[in-house]
Amino acid sequence: MPDSMGGSDMCERSDYWISSDPPAPQVRATVVIPTYSAAETLPRAVQSALDQTLRDIEVIVVDDASPDNSWDLIAELMQADPRIRAVRNKTNRGKSVSMNRAVSVARGRWLAVLDADDWYHPERLGALIAEGERRHVEMVADNQFFYDARAGQLVGTAWPEGRSSWKLTFDDFLLGSNAYENFNLGMLKPVLRTDFMRNVGLGYEVTARQGEDFFHLLQFYLSGGEAIVCDTPYYYYTQPYGAISREWSHAERVRYDFQNAYEINKRYLREAEHVLTQRQRRRLLARNHGLKVLESYFTAKEAAADRRWLQVPVALARHPGSILHLCRRVRDKLLRVPEPNTIPRIAARARRRDRALPETPNAQY
Repeated sequence: MPDSMGGSDMCERSDYWISSDPPAPQVRATVVIPTYSAAETLPRAVQSALDQTLRDIEVIVVDDASPDNSWDLIAELMQADPRIRAVRNKTNRGKSVSMNRAVSVARGRWLAVLDADDWYHPERLGALIAEGERRHVEMVADNQFFYDARAGQLVGTAWPEGRSSWKLTFDDFLLGSNAYENFNLGMLKPVLRTDFMRNVGLGYEVTARQGEDFFHLLQFYLSGGEAIVCDTPYYYYTQPYGAISREWSHAERVRYDFQNAYEINKRYLREAEHVLTQRQRRRLLARNHGLKVLESYFTAKEAAADRRWLQVPVALARHPGSILHLCRRVRDKLLRVPEPNTIPRIAARARRRDRALPETPNAQY
């Protein structure tokens, strides 16, 4: 084992190392924290998981071959709290591979993800798991606080706060996953039943380097899962591009790869054609259209920023919708039109639907 492992007791696999923990009984929840070059924010994320009011947990930190001192921090954290386990990739593989490796060794009955630049409210796991068990679903998610890292302040929530919860159907998930919106339901941070994930083979899309959460949730619904969303925000989400500072939160941040997301989305459309309803297919097609438009739009925007003027019309011409999108952006900015947000409408309709449903007997898990 190389000296870079910091003396930690790690077992070597073909492409990664994993902490050699002795067998232990199942715990209530596993929190997985994938990290890459996030030494500055990683301790905050880990501490927020350890500080949960739900104490019966484990935390698996997956270091994706970070070139900074992340591993040294992780080794120190493992020494300080026995609930922390670790995986260290030998080469950078991306969030999806990191998540799948952690899921394969997770011991929690529920599994939650926490990005290394985000953090939890202390009551998050206790509240969400209790609600998921009360409503007998395989997944529960919550509203989110938005944090502008460069400005150092909270800048709002994903949708208006509340105390209720509502069922998120597959149709509504697709409706609320509008690629044009700054926040959409494909960006939820779910807490899922681990046995459901393993029974249906639910994992993270390994060909995606961005947008992994959307494809994970898409697989969840294609596998027949049922989900509840809480209006109370318990998750603190660091905006990639700050709403106030107008700066990227991290030097490693790059713009979303819409083309890659488009190709993966198109594959799901083809492979899931036999289980999608006409409405679901239309909504996935609409998302695909939006992804193509946005790739053309941002390519043109980057060309303009670099003064490559001849490439601007070429990029816009790749998809006619990008010109219309540009016109709408200019109009909305001039008229100060607020950002679109379909989630409040989806939530209001879902609450009405839930109230109209008869009570069902308690399910057994």
